[in-house]
Amino acid sequence: MFNSKQKQLFGVSPKTNQKTSDSTINVPDNPFLRAGIKKSVTTNSLGNGATKLTTTGSDFVDDFGKITNYKSPRSFEEISKTVSLQWSQNKLLTICIIFYIRMITRVTQLFDGSKTSESMRGQGLKHEGIFRMIWIAINAPDTFWKNIGLFISIGSWKDVITMLSYDLQYNGWSNRKLDWDKFGKLILVGLENPNHSELIKKYLPQIKSNSQCTTLEAQADNLIGKWICSLLFGTKGEESGTTYKQYRLLKSKGTAHQWQQLISQGKHNLVNFDTVHGRALSKMVSSKYLANQGLTEKYTKWIASKPVAKYTGYVYELFTPLGVNTHMSARNLKPHEKDTINKQFLNLVEVAKNGMNKEDSGFIGVLDTSRSMTSLVPGTKVSAYSIGKSLTLFMSYLLEGRFNNCYLEFSRETIMKQWKGDNPIDQLCNDNSSIIADTNFLSVADHFGKILKEGISESFFPKGLVCFSDKQKLSPYMVTCM
Repeated sequence: MFNSKQKQLFGVSPKTNQKTSDSTINVPDNPFLRAGIKKSVTTNSLGNGATKLTTTGSDFVDDFGKITNYKSPRSFEEISKTVSLQWSQNKLLTICIIFYIRMITRVTQLFDGSKTSESMRGQGLKHEGIFRMIWIAINAPDTFWKNIGLFISIGSWKDVITMLSYDLQYNGWSNRKLDWDKFGKLILVGLENPNHSELIKKYLPQIKSNSQCTTLEAQADNLIGKWICSLLFGTKGEESGTTYKQYRLLKSKGTAHQWQQLISQGKHNLVNFDTVHGRALSKMVSSKYLANQGLTEKYTKWIASKPVAKYTGYVYELFTPLGVNTHMSARNLKPHEKDTINKQFLNLVEVAKNGMNKEDSGFIGVLDTSRSMTSLVPGTKVSAYSIGKSLTLFMSYLLEGRFNNCYLEFSRETIMKQWKGDNPIDQLCNDNSSIIADTNFLSVADHFGKILKEGISESFFPKGLVCFSDKQKLSPYMVTCM
């Protein structure tokens, strides 16, 4: 079940995989037992050989600490073990962490049209979140159908199509595991909902001839498109293609993706950049699209007039064009590319500030600059240092008062640094770090201790700190220290 994909869907007998079981051992909340297992949950870091803990004692906290590793897609078998373990302990928290993993950071619109008063914050991990929700659909269907509406709101209607696609890719049409009847009703209800109908039209799979579907994903999408078409218009007229024409007309009348329609029609000059979502805008600018269509000057004027530009991705993704080394460079970027990155970064800062309480401010960023930080992070093409550096800059923009524009670096010892430059890209490119072997996190405490001994009042200290490290010597789940 969801463990190995089909070779193809047209004319191939589906394969069946048996569901694997999982057993867990629960340790009672007993001081004697906790003391006894203390040594059994320690290990040595690969980088420094230092002792560190392998668990916090909570499967949910452990999972939260591992979320960054899920950028590298896991198998359904691995995901099932995680979710089944959590489900056996706390069903509500299991759903909550699934939602957090999938949630796109933005103002969320619910099925009734109402919106959250501030941006909701999540990891935006599609593969992990969708597969976890599939586990719920199979093992706790009542819970799934009570929560699928909210799951779509915090994610996307595309997630529903992806679930169906995964079902076909792994199990084939004849051996589907999901409740397609209920999924069909969900899609039909969504198409009747004025708050969501345009978004569904945007993600309806295109119907093509079988000969055009050369990949497994394309075959799955084609089957889903024909299935939805039959729900909407029946099967009469399929041979003549009448219902398929009705389906294509319905999809083409959607208004949620007009800029894509204009591009497909060759009407590039009519594209309104205000309607292009953040990730697509970033791809437009980083590719040859603007130059090839003669839109560079038009776009340059547009982005120059904007205080911020939309973006819903990760902070570090914006700065990957600067390189992954300890000294970043923007020499290969054109002015409009730099302007876009800077303003999309400022949009992320604005979103964060709008949802912050006064109690959330006052935390200074601390960056690990030990040698192990130059290793690539699983599921990405960038180093831990690159991610930590961009997040440290992000933290400095959230600080107000005397610590604004400041951060700390530590390896063998800790130093206080200030960003230099008038914009995010210049600040990153003007800064350089000395990478050495040591990871002495205690030097951060020593740094504050020395300042205190110099007679500086604690009232001038930051409220707390957030450490960005690859965890080679820190506890593997310690990210924030107050």
